[in-house]
Amino acid sequence: MANDPQQLALIEKSSHLNYLRDFRVEQCQLFLQHKCTQHRPFSCFYWHFQNQRRRRPFRRKDGTFSYDPDFYCNDYDEQSGICSNGDDCPLLHRNANDTEKRYHLRYYKTGLCTHESDAKGHCLKNGPHCSYAHGANDLRQPVLDSREIQNSDLALERLARLCISLENERALNDDPKWSDSHYVLANYKTEPCKRPPRLCRQGYACPQYHNPRDRRRNPSIFKYK
Repeated sequence: MANDPQQLALIEKSSHLNYLRDFRVEQCQLFLQHKCTQHRPFSCFYWHFQNQRRRRPFRRKDGTFSYDPDFYCNDYDEQSGICSNGDDCPLLHRNANDTEKRYHLRYYKTGLCTHESDAKGHCLKNGPHCSYAHGANDLRQPVLDSREIQNSDLALERLARLCISLENERALNDDPKWSDSHYVLANYKTEPCKRPPRLCRQGYACPQYHNPRDRRRNPSIFKYK
């Protein structure tokens, strides 16, 4: 059972286990000392701000997940990173870069990435922390909860969700505008996201803004430096 850390260590590669267990779970101690060199751009293995924090997922004794891999909590504040239900909340928290979903036992490295790798084997878009597999050897089997094992329809639904997520990644990759640095500088966070509230899977990684505090003034209108 994957609720036993020792059992999980037996079935997962050490590199995968490291991310499943520890990625963005603890705060960066170097950041607290103003010494972290991975803050800008943010690529640190640990979290710097509360809304980047990820809860470690696990399976309970009854075989269900500690929090659902698909359905988001409406009480979670994306700005502060605080949920009124605390860490025991049974739903996903839409934290920065959606890491609770991307690095969940159910989904992490269970689909092939749509982006190429560099010479070091790192994803050209998502960097060294890419949550999708780069090559067949990087794929892992998903951990299923008891309801999915008993309900084939739920298993198919979750497979469909993974396919949709990969298609979204591919759509972003196919949009050449966001590969142009001049376009990014001129347009990043200047237009509202067209997706319904709380349904954008990109979270803070979305190039459009989700609320007034996330909005950036258009540099072509407001001549600032």
